[in-house]
Amino acid sequence: MELLYQALPEMIATLIGVVVGGLGALYIERQRELSSTRKRARIILHNLYGELEDNFYALENAKPAYENTPFGKSFYISTIAWKTATTGGDLPDIIGFELADNMENQYSILMRLGYYVDLMTQLWFAPDSIEGKREMQQGFRQHIINGLQEAIEYHPFVIQQISVTQKALAEK
Repeated sequence: MELLYQALPEMIATLIGVVVGGLGALYIERQRELSSTRKRARIILHNLYGELEDNFYALENAKPAYENTPFGKSFYISTIAWKTATTGGDLPDIIGFELADNMENQYSILMRLGYYVDLMTQLWFAPDSIEGKREMQQGFRQHIINGLQEAIEYHPFVIQQISVTQKALAEK
């Protein structure tokens, strides 16, 4: 029994050491995971910010052509950074649900706009003998003008949210 009393403090100290060591390892792993997530968020936000800015300039340059002419002009809307960022399915967990939702709204506007620009471009090359071609062009043109306006108006809000999130990540 005396042997047990002598070994008991060492056993307790060993158990406490194992528990504290395990908790320390879990803490370090969690910090490493958070650091990795922050780094991914910074990269993703940087890429999305740049893509949205490039798209914004393309929209601003194309808008007068659609407002002042019956045919507009073709332009490219990039979604590469968005598609890359959403591939893993964990974007909201990385950048936050509200920001991801607002960015999804902006990209849905851009993708719909790209769809109408593509249809309008195809219609340019269609024969004039197609019944209702002028009406279709006018309808596509109106959808494009509305989409341009909506995307341009929503852009500053999304960019401001990205900037706030980037600033918060830089402080951590």
